[in-house]
Amino acid sequence: MLSKSQNISPIDSFLSSLTYWQKLNLQTVLILGQKNITLKNARSQALTNDDDDFKFLLEQALNSPDPKM
Repeated sequence: MLSKSQNISPIDSFLSSLTYWQKLNLQTVLILGQKNITLKNARSQALTNDDDDFKFLLEQALNSPDPKM
């Protein structure tokens, strides 16, 4: 039987290791890299995104051959 830690994906493990500010800053940078918006707007969007949105942005940046939308 697998333990709980073996069922966690590497991305989930990474995200759970980040502090609030690290998550906010990383998500802001990911948003800036995909959209032509200001830092202020990217930060505002990062503040309103939930964990699923953040995970999607990170997976897209890591796994897509063309992560910029």
